[in-house]
Amino acid sequence: MIWRQKQRSGDGSTNIQAHVVQYGVSYDDAKAIAMDVFKENFSKLSQGAHRVAIERADEFTMNYLSELHDRQPQAIGNIEDPGVQSDILEAQAGFAKSGDQDLGEVLVDVLVDRTARTDRTTATLALSAAITTAQKLTSSHFAALSALFVFKQLKLFGMIHHEQLYLMITQLLGSAKDAMMRLSDSDIQYLAALGCLTISIGAAPIHQGLQQAYPGLFSDGFDISSAPATLSGAPEDGPESVVRKLKDTPAVAASPRDPTKFQVAAADNESLHKILEANGLLEYETVLRQTLTARPLHGDAIVAEMREHNPALGEIADAYDAASLPNCTNTAIGTAIAHANLRKATGGAFVSPLDIWIS
Repeated sequence: MIWRQKQRSGDGSTNIQAHVVQYGVSYDDAKAIAMDVFKENFSKLSQGAHRVAIERADEFTMNYLSELHDRQPQAIGNIEDPGVQSDILEAQAGFAKSGDQDLGEVLVDVLVDRTARTDRTTATLALSAAITTAQKLTSSHFAALSALFVFKQLKLFGMIHHEQLYLMITQLLGSAKDAMMRLSDSDIQYLAALGCLTISIGAAPIHQGLQQAYPGLFSDGFDISSAPATLSGAPEDGPESVVRKLKDTPAVAASPRDPTKFQVAAADNESLHKILEANGLLEYETVLRQTLTARPLHGDAIVAEMREHNPALGEIADAYDAASLPNCTNTAIGTAIAHANLRKATGGAFVSPLDIWIS
């Protein structure tokens, strides 16, 4: 059974199937290699347990090769690498012992990323460790690592409105609400002991991470009614003056929270640069970058907005704080697991390569 269906047909839709490209080792060969290694290592089980283990390993291997073909077809030959074979066996064994499909999907995604690497790097070692470690985690542990990833590591591009961002966060974490609410201090200590996260004294709450990643989406806006209409170029020029000067350009927009106010029309410095470059306004980039972060929305207001957008987000935020996750940071192992779990949670729609976070 293939767990993650990649294509769905509907009225008027067309599915396009890619040709299978061979890279020395065929997919039939790859499956035979993977299953031979598994059978040899699990031959000592009782007859009943052996049969169940083989069935589960076969199911896992089909899903692994399907995902490998879709995401990393050029890596098929790496299955002959001893290190890759060892990790295939470890992942097969993990699923064979539990039969848990959620775990199986995470293991498949981690294993596909691992198969693409044969060099000895931090990413390779972290992925190998993630295959072993993921088998020791519950749904609450996966949820905690994913929440840390979303609120502290992930930056979504193309966001133009805070409601759009909340929708994306809901798609990534909404299904983890119940698991998040079961988190305890013991779970966090356990994750730290497994090397999935680190715990520090300093805390970075949810709103802080969002404001750092998307300052323009979390501006309180600028009241320009009493601001000078011109810029002197002096340091005392306030952000209200900057916004009033440029309010009739694409660099400034009305505040989505208060129609009487204005704000910089960009989520972050990168999107701001593109707007200014496209409209011949690069001379104002320095002052607009300063203005972008000049009037941040209060943290409580951000969490309240999330809760209003979707009550589940509010409950996730409460559970995040209650479990002291603001004091935690994912390690490379935790990042690899969280990345794979988000692919599972979104049915494979989360496609950002792991190399962005682990090189």
